[in-house]
Amino acid sequence: MGKGVRKCRSGVLAALVFLGLALALPACGPSDEELDRLIDQRAQAIDDAMPTVTPQVIPVPTPQPTATRIPDPTPLPTPTLVSTATPAPAPTPVPTPTSLPTATPQPTATPVAFPATATPAPTPTPVTFPPTATPVVIPNTPTPQPTATPQPFADFRAIHQHAWTSVFMIETRLSRGSGWLIEPDLIITNEHVVGHYRSVTVRQGEDPKFTASVLAVDRDRDLALIEFDPDKVPLSSRASPLPLGTVPSEDIAQELMALGYSTTSPRDDGSVGAASANRGVLSQVVYVDDDRQVTNLLMDVPVDPGDSGGPVFNGKGEVIGLVRAAQTQAAGGKRVVGTFFAVHVDEIREALPDLKQGKSSH
Repeated sequence: MGKGVRKCRSGVLAALVFLGLALALPACGPSDEELDRLIDQRAQAIDDAMPTVTPQVIPVPTPQPTATRIPDPTPLPTPTLVSTATPAPAPTPVPTPTSLPTATPQPTATPVAFPATATPAPTPTPVTFPPTATPVVIPNTPTPQPTATPQPFADFRAIHQHAWTSVFMIETRLSRGSGWLIEPDLIITNEHVVGHYRSVTVRQGEDPKFTASVLAVDRDRDLALIEFDPDKVPLSSRASPLPLGTVPSEDIAQELMALGYSTTSPRDDGSVGAASANRGVLSQVVYVDDDRQVTNLLMDVPVDPGDSGGPVFNGKGEVIGLVRAAQTQAAGGKRVVGTFFAVHVDEIREALPDLKQGKSSH
């Protein structure tokens, strides 16, 4: 590069010298040698007068080594995990609890500042009342209303306490039923209880048993009358004939109570204790038997075998029927529950005169 600069400078100097000489030649007229020597001197003088240009060396950048590419890591095989501890049993997963709904934030109540002095209430608007109405004269004596017939309260507990000593268990060699004292020396029961037997065993609640005779039967009404001699049998001193009542049409749905010995067995001394009590209502008054219409009480008082012949009381303590039977099947063969029959008290009254005379109806 230094040689190139120097050649450039020599060319420039030569041009300048030649120009100067060309301008001076017409004036001096020197010879060719003088001109050459003069040109050399002038060129030397010009060369000495010009500053030497130091060439700047531009460093050539040192080449950087090319970066060695790092090879991608060789993937290692997935290591096989080896358990070093005794594995614990997997915990039983706990069901995630159902999150409760976030309560809706309630707005903060704006505090209300109460004034120190109470705000006076507005003055009410006066109300104008209409003029006073003309008074109506009401008669002093009100129209009389019909007085309701008082219904007696049925105290069946008291009725039972009074009546059970007059109710008996009636036994034959083949059957057992109940009966009750209708007159001081007469006990009435069902015909189907005594059957064809002419004597029966009468068991009392607390007194000894005794033997009585069948006086007569009414097969159509299912009634039988038993007689005994009060002076010869140990009849309880508390036994007394039970009163007979009536069954008016308005007595439908009235409460009833039946006494009998369906669940009792004789004791060692021959007595049977107090008769069991069952309660229900009078459902209807019906006729039974095809050949002869016999009036019966249809009731829902639950009675069972052994209760046959027992008394049926109304709420006044009067006997209005005698337990007869239970209906278990309808005419079409369907099962019936809660339907029971008792001989109507009017049938008892009608049959009693003939029975007392020993007249049986077959």
